Amino acid sequence: MGLDVKKNSFLYSVGTHLAYKIAKRYYGNIHYVWCTTEFNSSKQPPTSNPATICKRYLEQITTGDRHTKEIENNIAGILKGAKAKLDSGVISKKEYYEIRSIVSAAEYEAFFPVLYIVESKKVKDRYVEVMVSDRASDDAVEYKIEDLQENEFEIISFKDILSSVVNIVDKKVGE
Repeated sequence: MGLDVKKNSFLYSVGTHLAYKIAKRYYGNIHYVWCTTEFNSSKQPPTSNPATICKRYLEQITTGDRHTKEIENNIAGILKGAKAKLDSGVISKKEYYEIRSIVSAAEYEAFFPVLYIVESKKVKDRYVEVMVSDRASDDAVEYKIEDLQENEFEIISFKDILSSVVNIVDKKVGE
């Protein structure tokens, strides 16, 4: 199928403030993101719809609901990414353990959503179409970029926008 950069000028991805900060500090501001072509499409399943993902993170950080999986999955993804960066020599063992400590001490506030708005033309030679078996559904539109660089995206930090409006659970994740 392929990405039509004229029709889809931007790709959208949602991560967390914690994952963004770790990539910025430890990985030279290089980010690993899964993207789609619309911020909020009724055709996109909830688990790959950026608007829905943002809402679910916000629900979890305001209610402290430990039964939802977004934060748990984000923690697993951050740790898996850190292990891959350690194995590939991007970070040292010391940095790997620092990341693990940061993640284990994270409070709900660290999981505010961050929206990546990626310029399609800047990544047209590096995006990878996600295999159908790995997508949220057979019809989902999903791409991944394993080395998104800081000049290829803008972010909207919901923490910056909503921190004085949203009541955040005042405890560590898992408490």
